[in-house]
Amino acid sequence: MGKIADVEEVILELGLSSTITDEERAIANVMLGRAEGAVISFLRYNPVYLERTEYLPAYKNGIVSDDRQDVWEVEGSSAVLSNLTTGSSEQLQLTHLPLRSITSLYIDYDGRSGSRVGSFATDTLKVEGTDFWPNYDLLDSDGLKVCNDGIIRSMGIWPSTPGTVKVTYFAGYKNAELHGQDTIIDASPILEAVINETVRRVRRFFATKKGSTGFTTGTITSESLGDYSYSVDGASAAQLLSSGDLTGDSKEKLSAFRKIDFGL
Repeated sequence: MGKIADVEEVILELGLSSTITDEERAIANVMLGRAEGAVISFLRYNPVYLERTEYLPAYKNGIVSDDRQDVWEVEGSSAVLSNLTTGSSEQLQLTHLPLRSITSLYIDYDGRSGSRVGSFATDTLKVEGTDFWPNYDLLDSDGLKVCNDGIIRSMGIWPSTPGTVKVTYFAGYKNAELHGQDTIIDASPILEAVINETVRRVRRFFATKKGSTGFTTGTITSESLGDYSYSVDGASAAQLLSSGDLTGDSKEKLSAFRKIDFGL
C-alpha cells in the first residue's frame, strides 16, 4: 500500500541526510509507519491515491437499527427477502476520500459480499450517469471530476442488506497534491502532519533511550562550553514526550481533511 510520506523526507527534516546510521534509518521507518497510522485513524480514511474495492452497505459499529421493514427485493428472476432500515438512503458513502473515479459498480441483491458463486455477474453492473452518479463538486488540475465527500447518489433507494453493492474506485490525493505542487488541490497539511509526527516520535525515542546523546528533548534555551551542558524549554519538551497519538497542531492541520460520516 502506498505511503503518505517517504522516509527520506523525514531524514531530511531530522537533519541527518549526510550522517544517518542504519539504526536511525530503521527507527525512522518504524516511526513513520506509526505516525501515518495515527494520521489515518484521525482522518478516518487513507488519503493516498489508490484503487480500492468495497462491499457495501456496512453496518455502523456493528449496530443494526430496530426500525426496519422486511421487503421482497426482485432482481431478474430471483427474489430475496431483505429489510429497509432507517439507514436506507438514496446516498451511499464510500470509505476513502476524495473520490476521483468509479471503475465499476454492481448491485446484486443476493451478492453476499462476493461469497456466493456467480455473484455480481455482468447483468448486475450499473451505469454511471444513468443508475448512479457521484456527488462531484470540483475539477482537478487535469480537468477530471472530484467528489470530496465520497457520496454516490442513486435514482432509487440503495439496498439495505450489507454486501449487496460492490464498487471499485480510485480515491485519495495524488503525490503533487500532497506536496503542495498542484495548482488546484493542496493537501500538503496532511504530509506536513505526518512528517512532524514522525520526527517527534523519532526524537522522543532517542530522548528517552538510555545513554542517548543524539537528540535533545526540546528547544535549547541555554548552553555552556565547559563540560558541555544545555537546558531546554519545558513546554516544547512536554510536547515532544507527550504520549498522545497526535499533537494539537497536527490535529488542526488535519481537521479540514477529516471525513464527516453522514451516517448513510
